[in-house]
Amino acid sequence: MAEIRNFVERMLEWQLDQLASTRTTDVMVIYGPMHDYLPELVKAEIEGMRKEVENNNKTLTILLDTGGGSVDSVERTVRVIRHHYDVVDFVIPDKAMSAGTVFALSADNIYMDYHSQLGPIDPQFLIDGKWVPGLGYLEKFEELNKKSTEETLTPLEYVLVQKLDLADLAQYEQAREHSVELLEKWLPAFKFKNWNETQSTKKKVTPEMKQKRAKEIAMGLNDTTRWHLHSRGISMDTLQNELGLIINDMSEEEKLNSIVKQLHRFVVDFMRTSEIPFCLRTIRYKNPRMPRTKIEKPRKNLASDSAGKSKGSKIEFKKVADKIEKKLERMGIQLERTGPRIQAPAHTRSGNY
Repeated sequence: MAEIRNFVERMLEWQLDQLASTRTTDVMVIYGPMHDYLPELVKAEIEGMRKEVENNNKTLTILLDTGGGSVDSVERTVRVIRHHYDVVDFVIPDKAMSAGTVFALSADNIYMDYHSQLGPIDPQFLIDGKWVPGLGYLEKFEELNKKSTEETLTPLEYVLVQKLDLADLAQYEQAREHSVELLEKWLPAFKFKNWNETQSTKKKVTPEMKQKRAKEIAMGLNDTTRWHLHSRGISMDTLQNELGLIINDMSEEEKLNSIVKQLHRFVVDFMRTSEIPFCLRTIRYKNPRMPRTKIEKPRKNLASDSAGKSKGSKIEFKKVADKIEKKLERMGIQLERTGPRIQAPAHTRSGNY
């Protein structure tokens, strides 16, 4: 199994290198929930990668797939990333929901296609073992408060008002303001930094206009009456046409689109067959025009380590690959030779985080 895992890891590294070469940036893959440990893991990954050379790239491409998580964790993670990189682009091959949407909106550029989706950013809270929308409680309280002022409360509604915890309501409101505050800070600083004139009237864009647009987008993503469900996906077209957010259409860049789709499938299948809920990988862009400033230790060649043959031998590597493929087939896993992909026929994916 160690031999198989090493081979798969090398295939994953190769695909990451393809994306880094196409984008001419460092690349980070984040698949899974935005848990509290994310900032520390990202910090360790970036510092470990960037200490290898002195001439570090200042642009990072993040391939993100997540069902959401902690906004506090996202805020710390963005702080870590922006300490090292001036430009950060996000690629969303499938989804970045809830806190993942907040994370993606810290980008300079966002790449999606017609299938990709972001989601509402209204805060969710764990109550009695179930995740519930905090803004739903706020909206119901405001509705009941209005009816109380008009003296039209029913006896049942009066009982509901008595059961509402004002401390909880204050927490829900603060959580909403937190996500809005982050977008009001990040969108003007990064996404809107090159927005200098309006498209229709060609008017000069002021800092106040950027701030206003950022708040409109944040409040729009927080609007539960508009999206109805926290799990509802928001497409690229909706983001652009209804929320006024510029998104780069990944399908217009054929090479990038092909590499991203292949890498996404590989990572998803790798996580599924390995039964791991979270994947974080990074790779440094190796600029062929830039001389190395520090000698790196050569990587061990998988063919020689596994088969005991001479390093760099394509023939021996092929023998090892064939041997691994046969083992995979006996396990019910198929490895496609064109666009390496692990396929687990019997496994099903767990629900969103």
